[in-house]
Amino acid sequence: MEGIEFQHVVKRFDTGVEALHDVSLSIAPGSLTFLTGHSGAGKSTFLKLLLGLQTPTRGRVLVNGVDIGRLRRRQLPHYRRHLGAVFQDDHLLPRRTVSANVAVPLQVAGMKAREAERRVRAALDAVELLDKAHLLPGHLSAGERQRVVIARAVANRPRLLLADEPTGNLDPALSESVMGLFDRFVEVGTTVIVATHEIDLVRTLGRRMVALDHGRVVDDTWASDAAGHV
Repeated sequence: MEGIEFQHVVKRFDTGVEALHDVSLSIAPGSLTFLTGHSGAGKSTFLKLLLGLQTPTRGRVLVNGVDIGRLRRRQLPHYRRHLGAVFQDDHLLPRRTVSANVAVPLQVAGMKAREAERRVRAALDAVELLDKAHLLPGHLSAGERQRVVIARAVANRPRLLLADEPTGNLDPALSESVMGLFDRFVEVGTTVIVATHEIDLVRTLGRRMVALDHGRVVDDTWASDAAGHV
């Protein structure tokens, strides 16, 4: 099937810790899904399996019909070109401008300079930072830096965008702004998965929530239903 499918996925580490236990779910293409749960619930492991950074102990992880766990190491870079990733720590290059930071993955992919420049401008415009393109990251607020990270992640127009606690360092107002950006990317057909502990904020967006607890899916519902709204 198109989209994402976890089929009875188990992830057990050498320490004996089982990060995911018999996880089965499907995520439709062009949808926004929030992974919620306490620290250690398995959210980051879920995303790392999709990134190909880890492989399942048992079960299968399928992205558009491709079994990610069976990809060879030399195949992973090509697969990841279709992904965007946003993490809590921005990892921006401090001596490069905002536009230069956003251009990094495009340069790595070997994109021609003119096309890369066009995509950088489009990505910065999408996060409302085009007027800050010439600045260094040190001159930006925390919320602006996180929006640069999102621009960098979407500049290559990924089919799948993954975010791991992207608002962990932000205040409530900035968190709401960043979450709103993810909601907008779904409108252009990107599949977005966000791991977050901010359940109250997620409920206001009316999107799907998948709750994990000690590696198990314990709830799977629309946020509006969870908030008591129809």
